[in-house]
Amino acid sequence: MRLEDATFVAVDLETTGLDFKRDEIIAFAAIPVRGMKIRLSEASYLTIRPERYRMDGMKYHGISADDLKRSPTFDEAADRILNVLDGILVGYCVEVDYRFLQRFMRKSGRSFSRRRVDIALLEKWIIDRHGRRRTGEDLSFDALLKRYGLKEHYRHNAMADAFFSAQIFQIQTMKYNIDT
Repeated sequence: MRLEDATFVAVDLETTGLDFKRDEIIAFAAIPVRGMKIRLSEASYLTIRPERYRMDGMKYHGISADDLKRSPTFDEAADRILNVLDGILVGYCVEVDYRFLQRFMRKSGRSFSRRRVDIALLEKWIIDRHGRRRTGEDLSFDALLKRYGLKEHYRHNAMADAFFSAQIFQIQTMKYNIDT
């Protein structure tokens, strides 16, 4: 399959923490990438009201409990989320987002399985393949943004981070002629 023929969805979540068993999703963003074009006009973003809000996460994502009062619960938003996740998921450490989505989809009575592309692992593969590997190569999200000349604006916002992931993925695949 050629990349141009595949549908990808850059995804990012904000959560109350990183514990898959205890923490909850509070923001969701998805941006389709079809024909290797980022379809920002088709992007989806929503906040999600958790059962329990943890204040300590606010220092990262800036989403307060008040911001979520009128938001749907995950169960109320699950069908909408499932509909926009039609493709191969792309993101930074996308396995974290995937595990949260799987847990909450299962909890809401829906099955969820998608293939995934992690832009950090793709970057590691690119570095190894092109002989650029240096000891201690920084594969952090911020390092990838800098490496690909993207200016960091409004990080730890689900929509902004999904857009950054889509851009990095697009640059990686075009610059290094990656195809499946």
